[in-house]
Amino acid sequence: MATGLVTVRDVIRRVNRGDTRSAERAALAKVAESAAFDGLGPSSKDRGRWIVARIRSRLLDLERGATGSAADRAVRCWARYIDEGLTPIELYRAHPHLILNDTATDSTTALRQRVQSLMWAGGARGDRDSFPGVLMLVAELRTALSTDLPDGPRMDAATFGYEWRRLSTAAPAGRDLLQVLARLAPDHPFPKSLLRGAGDCLPGLAEIACASPTALRETCTALRTRGLLDLDGDHVSVPTVVAAHVVGQVTLEQAAHWTAAVLRFLTHALRPDTHHIDAWAEWEFAYPHVLAVCGEAERRQTQLNDVAYLLDRASVYLREGVEDPDGATTIAERAATVAQAVEDHELMGDTLGNLALAHRAANRTADAVSTSTRSLDHAAAAYGTDHETYAESLTVHANILAAAGSSADASRTHEQAVGILRTLYTARPTDHIRGLLVEALNDHAKHLLSTGAPVTAGRELLKQADRLVRRGEHGWTQITLNLARACRTAGDLAAARDYLESLRDYCDGTRLDPSTTLVCTLVDLAEVYDELGDKRAGPTLRRAHRVDNALAAALDRPLRHGRSS
Repeated sequence: MATGLVTVRDVIRRVNRGDTRSAERAALAKVAESAAFDGLGPSSKDRGRWIVARIRSRLLDLERGATGSAADRAVRCWARYIDEGLTPIELYRAHPHLILNDTATDSTTALRQRVQSLMWAGGARGDRDSFPGVLMLVAELRTALSTDLPDGPRMDAATFGYEWRRLSTAAPAGRDLLQVLARLAPDHPFPKSLLRGAGDCLPGLAEIACASPTALRETCTALRTRGLLDLDGDHVSVPTVVAAHVVGQVTLEQAAHWTAAVLRFLTHALRPDTHHIDAWAEWEFAYPHVLAVCGEAERRQTQLNDVAYLLDRASVYLREGVEDPDGATTIAERAATVAQAVEDHELMGDTLGNLALAHRAANRTADAVSTSTRSLDHAAAAYGTDHETYAESLTVHANILAAAGSSADASRTHEQAVGILRTLYTARPTDHIRGLLVEALNDHAKHLLSTGAPVTAGRELLKQADRLVRRGEHGWTQITLNLARACRTAGDLAAARDYLESLRDYCDGTRLDPSTTLVCTLVDLAEVYDELGDKRAGPTLRRAHRVDNALAAALDRPLRHGRSS
């Protein structure tokens, strides 16, 4: 092995001295042909260059973990000898602290023998203290040249074991970060931004790896270099075979610990408002990972409250962001089953409520009504019937009753929800309660307008909601659109036009172009212009078509009716 390492040193020495390319190629050929490397490394035309890079990389890894013992000093001597392309004399002069210098000498021969004694024979004084380091070095280099070959399998067990051992010195935090990433869905990209944003709740060295963008970037780069991680822009993924090897490095008890830690991490990292469009891009990447971690946690029966919560959020994402009511129903049923197992009324109320909405989205109205009724019972048990969460559940239940054709029951339920929230807002005027009251008023008004009730009643409820909501807040666009429709129904076309123009201008000034809100606004505005005899009707309708086409292309699916209100 020593003679082969000298040929590796010669290549680096020639590069450092700026020798010609032909001289470098000749030195690389000697490496490729060295008997020391028979049976090691690839058989490709770049064999020599691959061996040089692999030996240099492994020596630097070993050097980082070296201490001051004679065995480790031998390793450090070899690392400097190769990495800097030095002769033994140059090595002694550049790094005298690595050589035990008991006997002063100016003899070049004695100096060379002293260095070579440490690197080959073991010990500058002729003892064999450094010999274990030399043996370890030979074993490590033979392993490095036998694994992860470019013309062999990417990550067999031997290659993984070698790279896993390297991490202890090359990137210690990489092991813990891999334990985190291996619990996610393999071969699926995961945003590094989530690791940076919530990595402080990860255990062990994984927290350190995520502590700063620089630390995370360096750790991920080290893992990618070793074939343990795939990087694609700001996303990371662990190959399936690597994930299996990583999980196999810990006991069952430790595996349960890591699963629980990743589950907790996801509850902090991911946006909870999966009904909102702003959360969908994040959840598009997160969804397969949530299913993977929740599935493992269910199998291990660990932190089931978090499992129910994340599955509930995932079901809402499927219902609203993906528009897959059947898929949402399946996930919502899992969430409700887990919530029932932990006997948590709050979770049961939430999960059953979203299961009811999934049934409604799939036009299973009977299932929606019965499930929503059960959700109300759990909300009452968890909070009482004078709480804002119970009132929120009443609003959902009223909408489901309306969809089932129970108009009178829906009206009574809406009135009950609005009454509770008005009382609460008078006593405790928080933004949260205000938002719930605005939503309840809007839904109640929309129901009244859809049933042929006097327009004045619905319009008055919408005006109350409009006075409570601020321009641009969640719900404002829906209220404004419904107000315009109520004015138009009442024959007040000028007021309807003003509301719609205000909403159009808002959409133009924000990123709501294209959006279903803008499409509906333009269509309604074109019709109002037409009824007023305004010549802007035609251009406005043509713009609505253009926005509709752009939105369909952006979503890559047909538009569904009724999303804007």
